[in-house]
Amino acid sequence: MVVIHAYLHVLPEKRELFLDHVQDLITNSKAEEGNITYHLYEDTEEKTKFVMVEEWRDEAAVRFHNQTEHFKNFGARAGDWFATPPEVQQFAVSRKY
Repeated sequence: MVVIHAYLHVLPEKRELFLDHVQDLITNSKAEEGNITYHLYEDTEEKTKFVMVEEWRDEAAVRFHNQTEHFKNFGARAGDWFATPPEVQQFAVSRKY
């Protein structure tokens, strides 16, 4: 399994625009075959800071996701909405039950 944390710091004046457009990314990403979870969380103290927490079946699912139209379209639109470049952390997780 692959876990991704994408830290997003949105410009205050772009917050509502970001929240409107990110819903399409979330909905379509959750529908992908290799997706396990895909959630956006807002910082409780700074309303312009978010983290996207994603879980994917494997690295192939991440590569597929990164080539989807909804991912590329969001990235193309969102570029000027951020106060700082997104910080993305990726972790490989082994599942043991």
